[in-house]
Amino acid sequence: MKPFDWTRLFIWPYKVYTQLVFWIIVFALYIILKEYPERLTGASLICLVLQEVLELAIPSYSQNLLILPFFRRGKWLLAIVLYLLQVVLLVWLIPYALNGVGLLFNIRDRVDWRNEHIGFSVIAFTVVATFFKVGLDRLILDKEQKENELRHLKAQLNPHFLFNTLNNLYGLSVSGSRELPDLMLKLSDLLRYSLYDTNQHYVSLQKELNYITNYVELERIRLNDRADIVLDIRGDFSDRYIAPLLLIVFIENSFKHFSFPRKQQGFVNISLNLQGDFLQMNARNSVDPDYVPSSKNKDKGGGLGLNNVRQRLALIYPEKHTLVIKHEPGYFEVDLQIDLS
Repeated sequence: MKPFDWTRLFIWPYKVYTQLVFWIIVFALYIILKEYPERLTGASLICLVLQEVLELAIPSYSQNLLILPFFRRGKWLLAIVLYLLQVVLLVWLIPYALNGVGLLFNIRDRVDWRNEHIGFSVIAFTVVATFFKVGLDRLILDKEQKENELRHLKAQLNPHFLFNTLNNLYGLSVSGSRELPDLMLKLSDLLRYSLYDTNQHYVSLQKELNYITNYVELERIRLNDRADIVLDIRGDFSDRYIAPLLLIVFIENSFKHFSFPRKQQGFVNISLNLQGDFLQMNARNSVDPDYVPSSKNKDKGGGLGLNNVRQRLALIYPEKHTLVIKHEPGYFEVDLQIDLS
C-alpha cells in the first residue's frame, strides 16, 4: 500500500477539516475523561465543556495568527511586547467571552471564570501552541525540500535515459535494421511510462518491472549477438510500490559501460527478487580487464546517474536500503536491497 502523505492534512483546504476534527475530539475527551459533579448533565455539561475548549482555542489561535509571525520575521522586541500585551488582554477578556457563551444556554449552574486560573491557561496554551506550530511547519518544510530535491533528480534522470535511447535508435536507423519498428514501439512505451506514470511519489512495482523488461528487450535488440543478456524476475509483486526510476539507473549503466575482451562474448546478468518486504536486485556486466578508460570517460562513468540514485535512495529509503558496488578486473556488479515496507 502507498504511504499516506500526512502533510496534506495541514495544507489548505484540508487543514480546515483537520482542525475541526481536532477540536471535536478535544470536546469529546473533555466529556469522557474529566470528572464532573453528577448534577452537571445535559446543557450544563455541554456549556461547560464548550467554554473549556474555547479557553484552550482562543489563546492558541491568537498566538499563532497574530504574534508568531513577528517572531518569525525576527522582530523580537516588538513580538515580545505584543505577546505581553496579548497575555494581559486575554486574561482580562476571556472570562467575559466565556460567560457570554454561557448566556447562550438556559442553565442554572454557571462558572465565575474570573476566579479560575485564566492567567496560567493563557500562558501555557500560547507556549504549547507556538512549539506545536513551529515544529509542524519545520516538518512540512523539510518534506517539501526533499520533494523538490527528488523532482530535480528525476528531471536529470529522464533526459539522461532518453539521450542514450535516441542514440541507439539513430544507430539502428543508419544501419537499416529491420528491428527498428519494434524498437520504436518499445521506446514509445518507455517514454509513456517515464512521462506520465512517474509523476507520483510511488508507483506500482509491477509497472516499474514492466518498464525494466521493455528496456532490457530494447537493449537486446540493439546489441544483437554481442552480449549474453539474462533478465531473471521472481516474486509476487502485487500490492507493492516503489519510488519510480530507481532501479533503471543501475541497469542502464550495465549496458552502457559493459565491455569484453576480444574473441569473447560479453554478458549482462540482471536478477530481481522480492522476498517478503525486501526487494533484491543484482546487476552484473562484463568488463574488459585490459580496457583503461580516459579521464573524460571516468568522469562520465562516475556517474550523474549513480550519484543521483544514491541521493534518491538516501532521501526516500533512509536506513532501509543497502547498496554495494564492486568493480573487479572482469566484471562490474551492483547489489541493492530495499525494504519496501
